Amino acid sequence: MNEDGVVLSVRQGPFFVPTNSGQLRYKGVETGVRVAATPKVSLYVNASFYHNRFGTFVIEDEENPANDVSLTGNRLAISPDHVVNWGATITPTSSTNITFDVKHVGDTATDRENTFTVPAYTLFDLAGSWRRGPIRVTLSAHNLFNQEYYWSGGSETLDPGSPRRVLVTTAVLFK
Repeated sequence: MNEDGVVLSVRQGPFFVPTNSGQLRYKGVETGVRVAATPKVSLYVNASFYHNRFGTFVIEDEENPANDVSLTGNRLAISPDHVVNWGATITPTSSTNITFDVKHVGDTATDRENTFTVPAYTLFDLAGSWRRGPIRVTLSAHNLFNQEYYWSGGSETLDPGSPRRVLVTTAVLFK
């Protein structure tokens, strides 16, 4: 997909002024598969591969053309080139299941000039559920190994990812 006349905010002192005259180019593929390895074990993988870049895009400084900023070919901010998820669900009995999930996110540029990059990270999640009639109880651990990572950012800040979280949840299923 190509997009023309894209509007971006350009910082001028304490203010943000809109500019538009550029192109964005989105290329990529998303795919996934789930397989029942045995009657009690299912495996899955899904992946997204992107090549999102600025097309011809120059932010012009009308007062001083020497300060023009060319974004042509730069990565789009907070758009990783790949995301891969894989995991398994094990159902030892009809009332219980265990799910293991791995998520890998590739490195990400945090600003349109591509001067700073958030490193790639991999997270592991684990959950177990038990059902009895309409009641379901789940024990889950997100970011199981307490990986320190950043999931987003800007030209001056980074947003840290969530630390390990262990949750017990309940649900009542109504028909």
